[in-house]
Amino acid sequence: MKKHFRQILTILIVVFCGLVGWWVGRDLEKTMVKQPRAKPVVASKPTKTPRSHVRPLVRDEFRDGTTVEMFASRRQDQVILRFPSAESYTSFIFALGGSKVQLVDQIERLRAVRLGYDQWADLASMLDGENINTYDSLPSVPAPVPSGGDAQQGLVGFGDSLLPWLGITTDNSRWGAGVKIAVLDSGVIAHPALPGLTRSIEITPFPEDLSKVRGHGTAVASLIASNNPSAPGVAPAAEIISVRVSDESGRADSFELAAGILAAIDAGSQLINISMGTTENNPLIEEAVLYAHDHNVLIVASSGNSEQADACYPAAYPSVISVGAVDARGEHLDFSNYGSYLSLTAPGYAVNAALPGNRYGSISGTSASAPIVTGAIAATMSDGRGVTMSASQAAQIVMERSDEAGIPGPDSEYGFGILNMARVMNRGVAGIVDAAITHHRLVKSGSPTASDEIQVTIQNRGTVLLVNTLVEVSTPFGSRQFNAGMLAPGAIQTFTMPVRLQGFPKNRTVWVRSS
Repeated sequence: MKKHFRQILTILIVVFCGLVGWWVGRDLEKTMVKQPRAKPVVASKPTKTPRSHVRPLVRDEFRDGTTVEMFASRRQDQVILRFPSAESYTSFIFALGGSKVQLVDQIERLRAVRLGYDQWADLASMLDGENINTYDSLPSVPAPVPSGGDAQQGLVGFGDSLLPWLGITTDNSRWGAGVKIAVLDSGVIAHPALPGLTRSIEITPFPEDLSKVRGHGTAVASLIASNNPSAPGVAPAAEIISVRVSDESGRADSFELAAGILAAIDAGSQLINISMGTTENNPLIEEAVLYAHDHNVLIVASSGNSEQADACYPAAYPSVISVGAVDARGEHLDFSNYGSYLSLTAPGYAVNAALPGNRYGSISGTSASAPIVTGAIAATMSDGRGVTMSASQAAQIVMERSDEAGIPGPDSEYGFGILNMARVMNRGVAGIVDAAITHHRLVKSGSPTASDEIQVTIQNRGTVLLVNTLVEVSTPFGSRQFNAGMLAPGAIQTFTMPVRLQGFPKNRTVWVRSS
């Protein structure tokens, strides 16, 4: 929404009074205490200043016609600005030298600055006449998933059974060797289960007392690279680079997240895991994501825990692998955000993980699902014999060999399907025969004269062509057989059986069999 400069004050009051984290997966321990809200920040009323204090303008425009983008800061008496060109950015930096506004930090590659001010009027005078677009949401680590009476019924957790559930039944200790993975989060604390933690970058400084650090980042990193069998990671040999971008409340701002992405790239990361996000399409974060893509660095992000179809960022950006959550039954978790942008789903309920203080616990939410996929991509890149492909190539293999689930084909709840590491790592093994019934559902016609339908979908999860696979559907009114003539590895086929629900006996079972 475009705002003329004279409207900035009202928007900033809303911005700083609304410092609230918005979602991202189940945080750590079930005993985690909810952080208090920050004290609202109220900017003083802008006043006119002499024209001599206004910077010599070099005005360029973004595509939407605005000349400056303004972003909320989680820090009091600060604001973030982004400019459309190097010329307008440099011009503003030069003008700061003659003003009372402080340059706190800058990202030259993204033409962004973090500014501090004692009086709002000092900044207002520098922006007089600008056409400003404002962005008020703050990236955050996840809101807790529902529990107790609000929880989805019948959920089954993973505990320490993550690896066998994914189809990992052999030694995976060398998976991910040679792959550098940055974890953008609350920071990763040294832990016996994480010998691969080699570097720590502080975009947001750690507190002096490390016991106060939110354990979200450590848990996330362990799902990628833990070597402890009670809380195992998918790619234990991967190198972990901790990039702390959020504080103890789990909040960050767009400057910190964007700076973290660039720092991860500069550190040589091939993969970046982001188990946090925002509901607002943020052009500063988007440009950092595009910068990563241009430098062949793949970002994996959690879709969010808001139980909504609205896109979450950076997960919703086209170059990002976005991950939703399932429980140990393979069922989509209600809190897991969904939409056309979703890439695939992975375990996200009661998964064992490492915690600060050399402890172990449980994590739920899409915050857990994303690093499991990140580890899967790293393992696909390197099974211990060296890196054999790029992160993007590996991600494509992981998605193509996910297990079909939900409505046939890529869908808004499961994306390409559910992560299956057995299919990924055995893709080159000849002679595997594996046919599965992936989904069945009743489709009502909505018409008293038309038939309802039972739809059954099967998938070839093996490595050989299936010929003449029989599927039998049995109902109280009779049975019907279907023949899948030829089904290539990974392919799916859906069969439809007309039924009449009127007069259908209650509490009767419909059987679906395949041979």
